[in-house]
Amino acid sequence: NGIILEQFQSSYQEKVRAHLGELVLKHKQNIDGFLIEKLSDIRFISKSFSIEELSNDSFLQKKLAQLKQEYNAVFEDLGLINADGFQVAYAGPFTLSNALYSEADWFKKAIKSEFFISDVFLGLREIPHFIIAVKKNWQGKIWILRATIDFKSFNSLVENIRIGKTGVAFILNKSGEFQTTSPLNVIADKETYLSFL
Repeated sequence: NGIILEQFQSSYQEKVRAHLGELVLKHKQNIDGFLIEKLSDIRFISKSFSIEELSNDSFLQKKLAQLKQEYNAVFEDLGLINADGFQVAYAGPFTLSNALYSEADWFKKAIKSEFFISDVFLGLREIPHFIIAVKKNWQGKIWILRATIDFKSFNSLVENIRIGKTGVAFILNKSGEFQTTSPLNVIADKETYLSFL
């Protein structure tokens, strides 16, 4: 009887793991699709318009309004940053005109790649958000078109995922930091998650 019970437990655990694996894969594909779509939107704007157009605050405001009309509140703001990290144009609700990002971790990474999607961070606005940045070469100079993605919109992709009656889902980065809101019953112990990762 003990052998049969052990085999049943082992078989049951394998089925549960396989089911969880399928759920995680499905939701990973949904989240990746969301991020790829938003990146494509910013790449399209970057490729479609000149730096002269993008460096105009009112032009950038129109582009942001179009994005918001198409995607509700997903896009929070837009900014054009030069190679020195200076934001030359801004459209959005914060007072970030003329912000300097030269020392920001995301800027240092974005300037080296064709595009960059950051982890969730606080930044100058002191509220959780993440950015999508696209590098643009224009007349021998490098520019970054940056968009902020609304944290609540991103978080909503994950917060309603339930596994059984008590299982919840959340996203961690490679450093073990929450990238979505931490469920109330989940302990925010970075070391535990790092060992799991």
